[in-house]
Amino acid sequence: MLDNESGTQSIVSTPSEAVAFVNSRFDADDDDEPFSITEVGPLLPKPLGVITAWAAKKDGEQTDGRTAPIIIRPVVTDNAIEGNDVVLWGDVYVSWDHDMYTVVGPDGSEYSEAYSAAELSEILDEYAGDYEYAPEKPDSYRWTKPAELITYGAQECADRFGHLDDDALLWLAATRITLAVWRNTPVENWHAGKSPLHDGTMMRINAATTRVVRSMLSFDHVNWIGLGLAIINPSRALPTGQSVLELGLACHNPDDPAHEADPREELAEMAQDAIAWGRAHCLREKEFGLRTLIEFFCASDNGWFGTPSWGRIVDRFATAVDDRENAHWRMHRDEPWFDEWFTNRPADIGDTTELRRLLLAGPDLLSEEVAEWCVDGAIGYVCRGDHANGCLQCGIPLATEYPND
Repeated sequence: MLDNESGTQSIVSTPSEAVAFVNSRFDADDDDEPFSITEVGPLLPKPLGVITAWAAKKDGEQTDGRTAPIIIRPVVTDNAIEGNDVVLWGDVYVSWDHDMYTVVGPDGSEYSEAYSAAELSEILDEYAGDYEYAPEKPDSYRWTKPAELITYGAQECADRFGHLDDDALLWLAATRITLAVWRNTPVENWHAGKSPLHDGTMMRINAATTRVVRSMLSFDHVNWIGLGLAIINPSRALPTGQSVLELGLACHNPDDPAHEADPREELAEMAQDAIAWGRAHCLREKEFGLRTLIEFFCASDNGWFGTPSWGRIVDRFATAVDDRENAHWRMHRDEPWFDEWFTNRPADIGDTTELRRLLLAGPDLLSEEVAEWCVDGAIGYVCRGDHANGCLQCGIPLATEYPND
């Protein structure tokens, strides 16, 4: 606090300290209190959390295994990136002003105020009855049902990775969730074509996102809606030093058809999809159990940091960078860039042991230069096979099979 007249200033951390400082600026008797502060509160929680909890309750009341017909789309702006305002069903706007919620109906035709989360839920209950499911398309039977996918995926996990412990399974699940909720979204459009989001940067960001997902997974409890929102949170810090929103804005180019979409709108769409994803998995967990649902995500290995094959990829890449005759280079050895790449390794990983250590710890810990160098060296195309029976890709002779006597 600063006294503009005298220039006297003081650092305060509580209302009582602020009162003491202001009082000291007045000529007052000991018994006088020329200045006071009235505390306001408690403040209402922001509507996004209230609305997702309300929607989850509605989902639990369904009897057909589907989520309730509620579409939740947070509003993303430069100055309000935590979901202060929410649009429901595309035409019901819910805003927040610390101690009050305002609900504006379609076309501004209705207006309601709520002074508690319970009052907001009651207002939304009235709207919910007007929104019904759209009829299913005649050919919808052709799509595989979630129940079939989940049981199949869990069985595939057991067949392929039955030896993995719980921690390894959770890491593998984290990579698949990151791929679905983060990588295969408009983020891929940010990365495509002429973009400042290069391959090495993308590898670092994907690894950091996988780490966030893994921190929220367990076989005891998963907040599926919270997990989805954490992944696409516009204010989430990335290894680049940017937030998710700042990254999107950096990739935005209105003059380039590939990057002309407003990242704020894209993040709002991603948040809507992430919430719907989380609500669906809350119901699936109730039906199949948490372990089966997590194992469903583990049906395959995409070779990312966190997968069972990552250690093998790192070892083979680290071996290859010291041996230009290694089978990994068979497609690159004659390329014009190869000699310069092979002999100009970044200084901070001149020691292959250090390169291996950093990669195993996670690509998000690499510098931008090292990450780009690894991508240029085709780390994403290192053979992931176990070579137990030979490998045609790596030129390892196939194991000889002897007929039974």
